[in-house]
Amino acid sequence: MKALVKERGAILALESAMSEMEGYDPEGKETCRITHYFAPGVYAREMWVPAGCLITGKIHLTEHLNILSQGRVSVSNKGESVMMTAPYTFVSPVGTKRAIYAHEDSTWTTIHATDLSDPDEIEAEIIAEDFQSLDGFLARSDYEKFLLEFGITEDDVQLVTHSSDVVVTQNDKFTIAESKIDGYGLFPFAQIKSGDVIAPSLLAGQKTEAGRFTNHSGNPNAKMVVIDRDNINLVAIRDIGDEEITTDYRETLLIQGLKRIS
Repeated sequence: MKALVKERGAILALESAMSEMEGYDPEGKETCRITHYFAPGVYAREMWVPAGCLITGKIHLTEHLNILSQGRVSVSNKGESVMMTAPYTFVSPVGTKRAIYAHEDSTWTTIHATDLSDPDEIEAEIIAEDFQSLDGFLARSDYEKFLLEFGITEDDVQLVTHSSDVVVTQNDKFTIAESKIDGYGLFPFAQIKSGDVIAPSLLAGQKTEAGRFTNHSGNPNAKMVVIDRDNINLVAIRDIGDEEITTDYRETLLIQGLKRIS
């Protein structure tokens, strides 16, 4: 996870530095030549990139095909630079955002499954505005899987998370704010170190803000640690910076004795 955070930070820093340069073209409309192709259930976005051009891509919400049909480029990949020479075809996973430098005039095509035929509508469907939106999308997707695994509904989860009054505790580690995952969530005031107790989630048998507002993620940064039957702490399992504090509800429900059905 540290590598992922570092990779994200590096490409955002590059993008920020590029934005300060004269002639910055964030959409590539002036520098690159973009052509759209449509077939039933398929959309292809072809981009011609001139030699010497450095571009950064957008954050993709879907797995998709990439085809380099002309040229030679260097591409950022998991913190490293990979040289690609046409013809080159590969699959990008969900969450991809790349930096690409064209050593030669190059043609790069991304292919997406969609029934839409308007490029702006397609972009709204397949592109995340930022990494926080991406994490929210991934968390919501995993939440649906979690419900199926346990054979429960959203109402069942609400009974667990909203079943009692909330005891307000004094804390200096988080604030409650609107979440891109669901409703409201917990956000750190400052960096929280791995192993730190963030707050009690159950205190003397009563639910706290941490027990009420911690949202789900399939890639959580915290977990619930049982002290005894009346006390549970929310504990960081990795360093937490500028992101929402989350747990995996699977672990939370297993603590309460609820078993998977799949």
